[in-house]
Amino acid sequence: MEQSDTPIGAAYDYSPPADTASGKSTKKRGSAARVSRVIKKKGELLTEPEKKANHIASEQKRRMNIRVGYDQLIQIVPTLTPSQRSEALILQKTVEYIKYLIMEREILEGQMKEANR
Repeated sequence: MEQSDTPIGAAYDYSPPADTASGKSTKKRGSAARVSRVIKKKGELLTEPEKKANHIASEQKRRMNIRVGYDQLIQIVPTLTPSQRSEALILQKTVEYIKYLIMEREILEGQMKEANR
């Protein structure tokens, strides 16, 4: 393992990529139309099509949040590249990286204890 003057984690950008001019994300997703949720006044019941639209919107939001999480892992884990989209591979490499960071921390803690003696 190589030693570095850079603190662990300092070389990694934890924020999503942004367009510097607008501050918006540069990632483009599919051209699927967004389905918005139906909101009614209190006490009004939703029709079946409205319930279905709400369910679809909720599911799309859930899937988008999962994609954002995987995108963040790809940015943080140094052995991953944006071309690697296998969720299993992303999780495997993330676990390996976390184990590596734990080992590095234990080594550094040992070095600190030795230096304080």
